[in-house]
Amino acid sequence: MPRTLFVALSLLSAASFAQTGDEWTTFPPSQPAPPPKAQPKPTPRPEPEPRKFLLEEPETDAAPVADPGVDDANTRVVRRTEDYLPGTEPHSPSTWGLPWDAKENDRVAVGQAGIGTVFVPSARLGAPGVVRVSVLGEYHDISNFPVLNARNIRSGITFGASFQPFKWGEIFVAYSAAANSNNRTSPNLIQALGDLQLGIKLSNEWAKGFHAGIDLRLLTFSGVGNQGIDRFAFGFKPTLLVSYDFRAATRFLPLLVTAGFGATLDSTQGLVTNRLNASEEFALSVNRYHRLNIMASAEIPFPVVTPFVEWQLAPVLGVPNGELTGPDGISINAGDAIRNTLGVGLKLTPVKDLTLLSGFNFGLARSVGLGVPATPPWNFFVGASFAIDPFQRGETKLIETVRERDVEVAKAAPARRLEGTVTDAETKAPLAGVVVAIAGNKPTATDPQGQYESLPVSADKATLAITREGYKPVEQEVAVDAAGPTRFDVALQPDVKKAKFEVSTTGKGKPIKAQVQFKGAEEARGETPDGNAPAAFELAGGQYTITAVADGYLAQTRDVQVAPGGTMVVTFDLQPVPKKVLVVFKGDKIEILQQVHFASGKATILPDSFGLLAQVVDAIIKNDVKRVRVEGHTDNRGKKDLNQKLSEDRAQAVKAHLISQGLDASRLESAGYGDSKPVAPNLTARGRELNRRVEFIVLEK
Repeated sequence: MPRTLFVALSLLSAASFAQTGDEWTTFPPSQPAPPPKAQPKPTPRPEPEPRKFLLEEPETDAAPVADPGVDDANTRVVRRTEDYLPGTEPHSPSTWGLPWDAKENDRVAVGQAGIGTVFVPSARLGAPGVVRVSVLGEYHDISNFPVLNARNIRSGITFGASFQPFKWGEIFVAYSAAANSNNRTSPNLIQALGDLQLGIKLSNEWAKGFHAGIDLRLLTFSGVGNQGIDRFAFGFKPTLLVSYDFRAATRFLPLLVTAGFGATLDSTQGLVTNRLNASEEFALSVNRYHRLNIMASAEIPFPVVTPFVEWQLAPVLGVPNGELTGPDGISINAGDAIRNTLGVGLKLTPVKDLTLLSGFNFGLARSVGLGVPATPPWNFFVGASFAIDPFQRGETKLIETVRERDVEVAKAAPARRLEGTVTDAETKAPLAGVVVAIAGNKPTATDPQGQYESLPVSADKATLAITREGYKPVEQEVAVDAAGPTRFDVALQPDVKKAKFEVSTTGKGKPIKAQVQFKGAEEARGETPDGNAPAAFELAGGQYTITAVADGYLAQTRDVQVAPGGTMVVTFDLQPVPKKVLVVFKGDKIEILQQVHFASGKATILPDSFGLLAQVVDAIIKNDVKRVRVEGHTDNRGKKDLNQKLSEDRAQAVKAHLISQGLDASRLESAGYGDSKPVAPNLTARGRELNRRVEFIVLEK
């Protein structure tokens, strides 16, 4: 809505400046026509219906050119849109009325020196070619600071300017002046004029939302009591910066964070020759020690207002024994007196290119130590930043006008046509690509919504032939209405081609009667005859598991794949149930009463175990076991790694044999445990024999 309001106000102002609303058209009034001559009264005929045409044309802020020969009375403006041409968009638009997650809420502005929040610089940069200027004022009035019975009043101002010549680089300058009044300094009023910062920042977006770079600053401090060059102090402040925009990960978290680590090397202690007290050190910002700089900030770019928080810590370097002397002469820990501040504030961005900010810095240091300027309990700041694009050609707007013209056209007689929708008779879903042919006409096809429309039909009746692969064709004669389109909907019946299965079962080479079950694309049951003719089944094509079960014989299974319309011959040669039952089904386990025999030290199954494994297949089929794990175990003789490998290979060999007997591989898995799960002590030959085993664990039934 705010963007729409902005566009509407822009159009109103442009119209009032250039011309009136009546002049805004490319269709000026035509010349008045002479009065018509009297004519014989014609035979009445139906009035033609007006047809409307939309005319779209881009316009600039210049006055439109008249289009001769077009009557204004037949046209009207139905829509106008306005937008910026690519490359001319404002870099710092107003955030008033934007959505809470709009990226334009993120305003790039100068803090105390260079792009950042206020006192913490940012690794994020703005658009290249933009000049940004800023002013920042500071003030506090504090009693008993920095020592008891002292009143300290400080006001300061910093002017900053930043230019970004490249997407990845910024150069900036800041000039500061401050006045400090304290009844414990001599003189009581101390002014510091001409402190200067010159800096360059190099940064890049290395990943989406992640920026990293370096900030390099040259610091100059004016002399005390004069402006001679010989009394100037210099400093150098390099800082590594990283910033991350959480909106790169999700639009629901509008959060910008920055962290920095660096150092400050300065020579301000050379500005004075006499010993300073704590109040004077604060007033002159004199440091005796170099220091590290640790900093972090976070911003929440909401519309209009951006809350932010900053934290700065400056541990000092080279302090003897890590102790400083307090104003009262007592030694204190240097860590209690270093600069430690937490800042909170707000940025206001409702005005284009202008950013206003205000907030407080709160001191977290607990003590005052000589050699390090004291940290005030609080400090108020207020500032403004303004963005200028000296190289931009101007914000060029494109206005697109859509007009509607009424043209009278004689109403044509309705054409005889056939139209309708073709659907699947079973699923009721529309069918695309259905060919609809009409005798004496060119055929048409249905669209993705299953709809068709024929060419004009001259006869009173039409014969339709509707065809599509996989469906039964339809031929129908339809009466055609002369007054308009005739609707004829069709539901096609699927024409499914069945696959044919010929199943036979034998036992000892002779045909036997068995129960046959199909599971897969369809499910079916049947019985094979005890004669030579196989049992015939017709089912849909696809993947099937076929099992055959007969009284007195071990069950067998097959996995087959057959195409629609194909024929599959399946033969089962069933083995009689042995007199000695070697397999017992116990719900969670298929227990075998005889070990599976392998070649010594190998994973080769000996032929005398094939009958045992045939009974395992029978137990899996008849109990409808869905999943089984084949486990291999060994005794403790030999190396553990060799035993582990041997147990895995033997379990895999048994699994492969069961698959060769027709079991689906998806129903089987294998695992080897070496000698880690004995069922008897390995102290005797009998115990070791029991531990060399294969087990069948039921996983799903």
